Amino acid sequence: MGTEIELKYLVLSENVSKKITALLTTKKLVFTHKAKTLTNCYFDTANLALRKLDMGLRVRGNGEHLEQTIKTAGIVVGGLHQRPEYNVDIDHTFPRLALFPSEIWPTNQDVEQLQSELISLFNTDFTRETWLVELNESVIELAFDQGEINAQGQQSLICELELELVSGQRNELFVLADLLFLILELRPGIQSKAKRGYQLFHSEKAKLIAPTLIIENLPDTIDNAFLYGVEHCLVQLQTSLENYITEPNLLRLIQFVQTLALLRHGFWLFESRLTQKCLLIRDELSHFIQLFAWLDNAIYLQELMNKTGNYRKKLDYSEQLIAQLKLEKRRFPDALMIKQLLHSKRFNQLQLALLTLLVNEDKSDYFNQAEDSVLFRFAQEQLSQSLQQLMSAMPKSTCNDAEQMLAQRNILQRSLFTGNWFGQLFDGDERKLYRTSWLDMQQGLRELQSLWIIKKQLEKLDEPAEKIVKWQQGKVDSLLIALEHSKQMALSMNIYWQS
Repeated sequence: MGTEIELKYLVLSENVSKKITALLTTKKLVFTHKAKTLTNCYFDTANLALRKLDMGLRVRGNGEHLEQTIKTAGIVVGGLHQRPEYNVDIDHTFPRLALFPSEIWPTNQDVEQLQSELISLFNTDFTRETWLVELNESVIELAFDQGEINAQGQQSLICELELELVSGQRNELFVLADLLFLILELRPGIQSKAKRGYQLFHSEKAKLIAPTLIIENLPDTIDNAFLYGVEHCLVQLQTSLENYITEPNLLRLIQFVQTLALLRHGFWLFESRLTQKCLLIRDELSHFIQLFAWLDNAIYLQELMNKTGNYRKKLDYSEQLIAQLKLEKRRFPDALMIKQLLHSKRFNQLQLALLTLLVNEDKSDYFNQAEDSVLFRFAQEQLSQSLQQLMSAMPKSTCNDAEQMLAQRNILQRSLFTGNWFGQLFDGDERKLYRTSWLDMQQGLRELQSLWIIKKQLEKLDEPAEKIVKWQQGKVDSLLIALEHSKQMALSMNIYWQS
């Protein structure tokens, strides 16, 4: 038995093999290069009994050699896969569960019954090129797989890199990955070939689940809570990235950016505990968030241009305004540019830095020495500071200025993010009641931003239609009244973390 430790990446680039060989040669690394064809058949029962045990069973063929493998429950963080696996050489194409050690099975598991119910589910067949690389005191197998998954008459392409630690230090995986970022367009692979095969077997389209922006079940010490939150956000970030690649639209992209922002907010909240190394990661998060600063306006414009949108009928009174809005919309990056950014060297390095923070056993490079480690008290302080900053930014009296009201959007979002990080530590009903009016205010500010875009585009026209100008101003005035009401309601709520 061994524990498989590997990094997995999906590949966009072409001429991958030549680029890898050239890179290793240029860097004067010692390596051996081989190619082979692998056939893999995955097995389970009809009711997926092994899947329910978080196990994967396959028989792999390599020429005349056959091997059965079972992988047991493991962890996947940021593209780093760690799973115990058991391999047995066999001379037949159907697995025999009795050949595996008995201790891998749960107590009272009827292995003979499992054996009798096994069926083949799907195949993954691919060409694997490997480079066995010596890096400092470590040996790493770099594998490039090209082929397809077949199940129930359906196919899915395989084009991925795996970096597996053969011997030595796990951090050397990250060193080699960083070199690959120089030459290849990659993104972390968060799904195994087996998981994709199961989806094909059930004729399932990959489910696009919105990222979870609420952090639950925080550990009770401050530093561990930070690490837990970073891991949560990294998993959600890579989930939202995969969602966007599968279905590239602005809704998927805003979910990705919101997860980036929540992650960065954690680095602000815990700043007093963190070293400069962590703050450099925060700076990189800020860099990518800034690259998507155009996204909000793009979404508002898309909503305005939607023929079923709330304001479309009014906008149709002015062909000139519609033309101006279409022109503005064309100025934003297209899906191809965004896809390239999300596979870029710098973005991969950011994700690798986050992963390194999480898996390195020595945390002294990341945390300052601090005596106070009580999370609950720390959370109360951060929530109170966040509310105070929000209150200070708000007008003291009724606001009749749309631009002044819009200036509160970012600080309101940050205050809500603080609740996303720490709110689950407190009473759920009180928290939900308290946040409702603030969330109403956030939604109202989004609508106000749409109306503000219309105003700015009207100002660019030579002779804007008076009917639309009056309508826009009337909507703004009404919305400012509604926002003031939401603000007053929010301020009247009991502060849940102080009760």
